[in-house]
Amino acid sequence: MRGARAWVGRFSGPADRASRLGEALDWLAVGSTLRGARVFVKPNLTWKVPTPGVTTSPAFIEMVIARLTDWTTHIAVGEADGGYHAFNAHEAFAAHGLDRLRQRFGMDVVNLSEVEAGRFTASVSRREVAVELPRFLMEEVDVFVTLPVPKVHVMTGLSLGFKNQWGCQPGAMRLRNHPRFCEKVLAINALVRPRLALYDGEHWLDGSGPLTGQPVRLDLLLAADGVGAGDAVASRIMGWPLSRVPHLRLATRMSACPASADEVALNVPLLPFCTHRFRLRRAPVNWIALAAFHSGLLTHALYDSALAGPLHRVLYGIRRNRLVGHALYGRFGPPTSEGRRTVRGR
Repeated sequence: MRGARAWVGRFSGPADRASRLGEALDWLAVGSTLRGARVFVKPNLTWKVPTPGVTTSPAFIEMVIARLTDWTTHIAVGEADGGYHAFNAHEAFAAHGLDRLRQRFGMDVVNLSEVEAGRFTASVSRREVAVELPRFLMEEVDVFVTLPVPKVHVMTGLSLGFKNQWGCQPGAMRLRNHPRFCEKVLAINALVRPRLALYDGEHWLDGSGPLTGQPVRLDLLLAADGVGAGDAVASRIMGWPLSRVPHLRLATRMSACPASADEVALNVPLLPFCTHRFRLRRAPVNWIALAAFHSGLLTHALYDSALAGPLHRVLYGIRRNRLVGHALYGRFGPPTSEGRRTVRGR
């Protein structure tokens, strides 16, 4: 993947972080791309309340929006409702301060599950792959900016830049697409074409993502001129080869992602930032879900059949029993809105 560029650096506090963001955007020379453009910003609001290492932090979202207003007033921020009806996006918008930012900056806040959607196709590994996406993203956006949180992920291995666009699908039952996840997520990215990837690297999630696990405090900012370059660099920082992550392995074969971080033009060498080796730890219940993730039949049985409701009520009941819940969900426990203890990664 020729011409891929990424900027990485540490910050020591909010003011320094904002300054470093400015340095990164200047180094990537994005001004001409952003000037006067209709910009859509996609944070990772995979949970309804701000959670370190899980959701893009309110401070980072505000910082990015403030910087984008230097070039354009046409800014929208959005996310779809939580998968499997977990929560309404408006809950996440309010908790992450987007309503306040709308008043301050005059930007739009868009629930991607509430706008008109259409079926679009993209070529992935010489096959036409169809996905459902909001027409708004396809017809009213010039520059797509993604704000992922780097995580390990019990289903996909890693959740980085490419994976963040999975939340662009408007349907709450997008898990029906899990058996073809690699093709579908790359099709989504080919259609919305992220031009700028800004990784919220204050906390990176270790152990068991996307909702549980251990946030690791790295205080890093990673910015790239596309998700391919950004994911290649983020995976190197996490100590994961791209070949270990199925959708990134496919992306490299398609030349949508550099074969390694060595092919990305960087502002500084990466080695000083590789201070914590991230490891995936799946609990027993994750292995059950992983089997369904790769099987259309099991996905239907566990999430979209007459058995789904009773089965999930049993699982929710199990969570209330600490000993049984620990046996099924492992050391990190079930998803919760409570904060996790943060580990310092440097």
